[in-house]
Amino acid sequence: MKYRLLVLFLVIIGCAIGVCAQKKSKTQNKAKSKTQTNSLKAKQIYNAAIKKSSTMSAEAFVTEMRKAIKADKQFIDPYWAIAKSKLDKPNEVIEILSLAIKNDAQKKDETIFRLAETYKSIGDYDKALSTIMKISASNPAKTQIVGQYTELLQMMKSPVPFEPKNLIYANSERDEYFPSVTADDEILSVTRSEFGNYSSNEDLYFSKKVNNNWGPFMPINELNDPSFNEGSQTISADGRYMFFIACNRPDGLGSCDIYYSINTNGKWSKPINAGRPLNSADWESNPSLSPAGDEIFFTSNRQPSFGGRDLWHCKVEILENGALKFSEPKNMGNIINSTRDDYTPYIHLDNQTLYFLSNGHIGFGGSDIFVARKIDGKWGTPKNLGYPINNEDNCYGFTLTGAGDKGYISLKNKDMPSNGLDIYELAIYPDIRPQVMSYVKGFVFDADTKQPIGATVETFNYNNSQNAIAITLSDRKSGEFTTFIPDTGLYGLNVRKSGYLFYSSKINNSKGILKVYLQPIKSGKKIVLNNIFFDFNSYELDPKSEKEIMQLYSFLKKNPNVSIEIVGHTDNIGSENSNLVLSENRALSVMQSLIKKGIPYNRLSYKGMGLSQPIASNNTEEGREKNRRVEFVIK
Repeated sequence: MKYRLLVLFLVIIGCAIGVCAQKKSKTQNKAKSKTQTNSLKAKQIYNAAIKKSSTMSAEAFVTEMRKAIKADKQFIDPYWAIAKSKLDKPNEVIEILSLAIKNDAQKKDETIFRLAETYKSIGDYDKALSTIMKISASNPAKTQIVGQYTELLQMMKSPVPFEPKNLIYANSERDEYFPSVTADDEILSVTRSEFGNYSSNEDLYFSKKVNNNWGPFMPINELNDPSFNEGSQTISADGRYMFFIACNRPDGLGSCDIYYSINTNGKWSKPINAGRPLNSADWESNPSLSPAGDEIFFTSNRQPSFGGRDLWHCKVEILENGALKFSEPKNMGNIINSTRDDYTPYIHLDNQTLYFLSNGHIGFGGSDIFVARKIDGKWGTPKNLGYPINNEDNCYGFTLTGAGDKGYISLKNKDMPSNGLDIYELAIYPDIRPQVMSYVKGFVFDADTKQPIGATVETFNYNNSQNAIAITLSDRKSGEFTTFIPDTGLYGLNVRKSGYLFYSSKINNSKGILKVYLQPIKSGKKIVLNNIFFDFNSYELDPKSEKEIMQLYSFLKKNPNVSIEIVGHTDNIGSENSNLVLSENRALSVMQSLIKKGIPYNRLSYKGMGLSQPIASNNTEEGREKNRRVEFVIK
């Protein structure tokens, strides 16, 4: 859907540049257009032209509206009708709105605002500000409007770094837009318009890096249907999922629905309609899956709405077979959403930084990029990325790499206008960067057969274990996975699959390839609970152990016929007897935690081995740390 500058300002009292002091749902106090003239002739000409507008030529429509103006120069509706019909010709919009002001037509302040917005749409910000200053002093919105226009001029006087680099080897003479890139900056997906006309005959394309350069965009044949449009896609940060929009398909619920596909060993699965409640009878678009895999952000025109298209989100559950389960969506509220269009959300790997496009927040005239940050669980006020990243032209999509210091943007190619919209690479200046994140790659295998398997891979923060950093699936054919952690801090890894013991360990941002071997559930099999922690010479569980305790609890709940023995071990610091007692008490602490959560005591036993069974040398701290451990053994 093509996003054009929305110069129609329906409710000026209490609103300024699309930002309302008291935002209300679209369903409340909706502005209604009424013809207001005492001239019966003007009213008849105007109403007749409106009724016939769908069958009249543009020239004939304007001619009739000018007749209505001639019949009553103060009748504002025909001026606005002409302006609306000329949105692609801003100079003619300026001419007709200026005539309305000169003729002292009705609703002068609103006309002045429309005129100022039109000047802004062509980048004449000084003229826009001087125009907006003409709003009557008695208008309660004037101070807010003037303040916002002044703020734009201040941003122009303090330009931010912006040196976009055209991806000349990837782009074509057709339009490319809605860029989306994997966290490792190796796969870039786009929507391409095959006719070179934005939003016409759309298909999905991708590019891979070759010698650090992007190759030509190639069609994703598994997902493109020649009978329908596919577009507005995003690839998940790990490359496992592709989300996209398809309209009017036989299995669709509304005009446009969200679909997803799962990548297995380099091949995309048959598209899956996300279904209700994510999709509705309304219009959905621009899906963006969080790296945690537990939330999706998207655009919709469903109700309730704060303006045009709003940003929505809902919880997601990744099932073991890769299918996704969606909860009831919620509107993101009037901090994020404006009274106009807010769309194309992109949630970064840090799960705390949201970028999106809007023509309703304080902007330069086109669709601008904004960033909002989550603070204490709540989204903060969106910030304009600044000039000249944002300007009078529209942006057609924006995304970042995992590191957050580089992004991709779709813009009009002003050097070669015949190429239409192209993808550009840009450096991200520090003030708008997200938290630095690192990616970690690995493989999951069956410990007995050494064959690759599909499993759930989760990373988490020891200090906030309730919220996963990233949840993904390893490829069921290759075993490969990509997961994410912040650049600094202490983090844990958990890998699990039905029929197997889970695997846990610490994880860091080293670029080595992880190899995880899951053991089938069999008597005598054991694993080390690497994410169980105690203070020195203590058997009281550290709070950081809660994630591991819950993982063991979940394993036992899902496998009710399994009984285990919990075994404690120590290093060689201290006496043999004190270490034996300490190891027993630590194993007992783990068992008691499980009993408190509801695991029957007759499925559990414990013992301590003290320092008798080291698995590494006690001559180094690294070795002693490995020897201080708690295991469980399948009985």
